[in-house]
Amino acid sequence: MRRKLCLISLVYVFIIAFSVYGPLDFIGAYAKVNTVSSVIADGDRIDVQGNIIRKEIKKDSTIYYVKDADIYCEKGTLTNISIIFKLDSDKIPNKSKVNITGTAKLFQKPRNEGGFDERSYYNSLGYYLMVDGADVKAVKAGRLISLDLLYRLNKGVMSVYSKSLPGEEAGFLGSVCLGNKSDLDSQLKLLFQLVGIAHIMAVSGLHISVVCMSFYRFLRARGISFLASGIVAGVIAVMYGLLTGGSISSVRAIGMFLIYILADILGECYDSLTALAVMADLLLFDNPLYLTNASFIFSFGAILAIVHLVIPLNKMYTSFCSRKRRLRISDNGFDYNEKEPILIRFKQWMGSSIIFSFSITVSMLPLVTYFYYEAPLYSVILNTLILPLMPVLLLVGLVGGFVGLLVFPAGHGILLLTHIIIYLDEMIATIFSKLPLANAVVGRHGILAAIIYYIALALICNMFKLEKYIRGIYANLKEESNPRVLLRTAKKQLTVVMVLFFVAGMIWLIPEKQGFEVDILDVGQGDGIYISSGDGVRFFIDGGSTSSDAVGKYTLLPFLKFKGAGHIDYWFLSHMDLDHVSGVLELLSTGYRIDNIVLSSEIPSGDILNQLIALAQANGTNIVYMSQGDICGTKHLSFKCVYPFDGITSDDINALSLSLLMEYDKDCDGECDYLGFFGGDIGAKQEQAIAASGQVGHVDLLKVSHHGSKYSTNEQFLSVLSPDVAVISCAKVNRYGHPSAEAIERLESAAGKVYYTMNSGRIKVTTDVIDEYVKPD
Repeated sequence: MRRKLCLISLVYVFIIAFSVYGPLDFIGAYAKVNTVSSVIADGDRIDVQGNIIRKEIKKDSTIYYVKDADIYCEKGTLTNISIIFKLDSDKIPNKSKVNITGTAKLFQKPRNEGGFDERSYYNSLGYYLMVDGADVKAVKAGRLISLDLLYRLNKGVMSVYSKSLPGEEAGFLGSVCLGNKSDLDSQLKLLFQLVGIAHIMAVSGLHISVVCMSFYRFLRARGISFLASGIVAGVIAVMYGLLTGGSISSVRAIGMFLIYILADILGECYDSLTALAVMADLLLFDNPLYLTNASFIFSFGAILAIVHLVIPLNKMYTSFCSRKRRLRISDNGFDYNEKEPILIRFKQWMGSSIIFSFSITVSMLPLVTYFYYEAPLYSVILNTLILPLMPVLLLVGLVGGFVGLLVFPAGHGILLLTHIIIYLDEMIATIFSKLPLANAVVGRHGILAAIIYYIALALICNMFKLEKYIRGIYANLKEESNPRVLLRTAKKQLTVVMVLFFVAGMIWLIPEKQGFEVDILDVGQGDGIYISSGDGVRFFIDGGSTSSDAVGKYTLLPFLKFKGAGHIDYWFLSHMDLDHVSGVLELLSTGYRIDNIVLSSEIPSGDILNQLIALAQANGTNIVYMSQGDICGTKHLSFKCVYPFDGITSDDINALSLSLLMEYDKDCDGECDYLGFFGGDIGAKQEQAIAASGQVGHVDLLKVSHHGSKYSTNEQFLSVLSPDVAVISCAKVNRYGHPSAEAIERLESAAGKVYYTMNSGRIKVTTDVIDEYVKPD
């Protein structure tokens, strides 16, 4: 019966998956998304009435989440649409009914691969728009609701942490124990993400196991009935989930815990897979788009991996240890019920912990690289060292926080132990983050590759069972009885499976091979061009913006990781304006590997150049200078410096921009298959000089100079190059008026097709395809 319920639940999950990820949304999973985008546009004035279900503080403002609201706008009324809005104050209680007015702001899609998909993220949580500049007209809350007890309790415990621990430690403990990320230090979060232990900062099944399951078993051990123990522990679980924000992973864990209690009360056997499938159904029934949410996929994926891959591997190790123990009993003649020496038990515990950490890491690789494009290589060791401390940290943190609310000195004393544990965690993470090859940038593999990977792991886990079954079909095998032979066999099988798991993981970490492509990124008002040679060498031209904050962190680096580019071989910088170099300065300061930065030999000195050189030296990056006629590249792809001319000077740094002619030879037959021109911010005068020099002719691709300024794109220059494709990189709103109407007119007369990053997002160019990441209206 349990498996029948599991199968029925899985059928429902598969139906939703086909609708959500397939070409036909036959269950209407995206109905609300489409309705909102068709009725409401950015900037529309709207009136919203709904109930606040939770709130969280982020960057000195409070985000309120309103569930199933009624929205009144010029085009009509929408019902059951969940929204978010921000205020400077956190005084509005959870569960209260609000009436607000403001400006509609639709969540945005990313403009480049690897970027944060705000729309998909919020849609996956069931929220469809944000109200900007919210004006609260009315708040209705009952007397109990107005007390906002759980939120105040959360803040109260956080205040105990803040008074007892240093700032970053208090924020970390608040995230671990209370799901409160408002005070979480960004550098600490980045450190833990880098080494692969960021999951310890999220409220998950570990918390429910430590807090609720331990309490339930404590009550049962005291002779309290199944029903009474279950009710008390269940209430505590639900309250703890509400206290910590009700994340997807905590809802899943609490639901499975409640099913476990129910099975215990009814005298039924608990089946984890059935409980998992039922919780998936309950969540997806409320919001089918949870199936696209990273937290949902990680939470449910981890349990499936543990059941089907990790536990079988641990059983093999347990079987090996059991056979080894029986052999020692036989050889030494001691009592079978006698406890083994503590050293042997410790070794077995360590072995089991390492195998668990190793197998879950290998099992989760496709999910980790799908969402983050990289994998921490030392996470197996780190999880083995740090995870055993987490139950202690969690229990001590919760006890110390709640005791501190009643008697602060006592709570402060208890929390001293958390200070030691957190300091140890930080120290271990810092040491491992500085080791060579701490992270492998993999990029995003396809879904088919992930399916093949998991089939391979399943076959590896069960290969000896399959072998035994197949051999048994054709021969009447006798069971081996020699304990030493059985021990050697168990050891051999465990070793083979572990090695094959390791090989599978290493193969997955190999980035997919890229062909030749040119990607003009949408960096706002600036330039950033990624170029793959097709033979494993990566180039980049410029990389900066004056309209996008932290363009290196939020645009360039995510794109590079998505492409599996753990480093750049040659990064050309045309000149030192910030809209061409700001992102590169960021990447150098974070330690991203750039082997060579290529500059013009005529580049003028200046503060930004000095800053670049200092960062390059600290990062171990070579500075290479190109003069007119110099060539840099590979056997397939080369870049020739065609400007500045030797000895030229100018007070205008734009006029000295490094200008490159790209030649791609696919077959290495001496015949150029694709030509491109990249001129930085040169103006009409420099373009005329280049055209008159005879160094350039017809090109397939023209990266338009100076973002489409009216002082560039000279007619004579365009006539000589007669590009098939011209691309302008600029922001939709900028103070320079780029691209100018005059430049557009000249380009449309001379070029076969003109593209704009402000309309198309990232524009990918290959020898035969132009791909716009955002399809223009």
